[in-house]
Amino acid sequence: MADDTDTTSTHSSGSPGRSPFAPWDRRDLPGSFDVAETARRVGNYKWTEMKLFEALGGWVATVPELDIKLRLGTHCYHHAWHAELWHKRLPELREMKPERLTVPANDAMERFMDAMTEPEGPDLTIEKLVGVYRVLIPRFIATYTFHMNNTSEITDAPTIRSLKFALQDEFDDWRDGEMMLQSLITTPEHVERATAQQSRLEAIMVEAGGICGPGSIG
Repeated sequence: MADDTDTTSTHSSGSPGRSPFAPWDRRDLPGSFDVAETARRVGNYKWTEMKLFEALGGWVATVPELDIKLRLGTHCYHHAWHAELWHKRLPELREMKPERLTVPANDAMERFMDAMTEPEGPDLTIEKLVGVYRVLIPRFIATYTFHMNNTSEITDAPTIRSLKFALQDEFDDWRDGEMMLQSLITTPEHVERATAQQSRLEAIMVEAGGICGPGSIG
């Protein structure tokens, strides 16, 4: 008679086998991303955070509204620190030359950043803030959240830790940015300016497929 014992539940020594997770946790051990894909995404994150840091730093000198100038200075530091987090993570992902992967996801993403930083005049604060706080930072939140929810807490815990730190800043900055915009958008003409800028930038971002290109959020 065939033995009906489930041999998959024991080790060769005969001791009961254990799942790598607690009984109430039904995750798979591997996440959705292999090392190469994680490194590619992290390189895209680093590039975009660096570009945002540079943009905000440049605007601090030209934005005439003092309260907004001060807030942008704080946010500027956040994005510099995020870029540093990702820079340090790349060698840990076996990518010993971080510069090789510190690139935009595609040409459309590069065009997006160029278009977002295009407004330079002191009278274009609305256009500056719309690009950052109504288009780019919401994309960061979506992309970082997708990555955190689809990677392995066992094999990719350092990336998850960095994502959590970055997400906290992104949520706080998003709130600040929206409050700044609401304080500036006070007339129908302001509404038209904000809407036109958001529509133009969203179209480029959709073409890019997000910060990591198509598949940024699955």
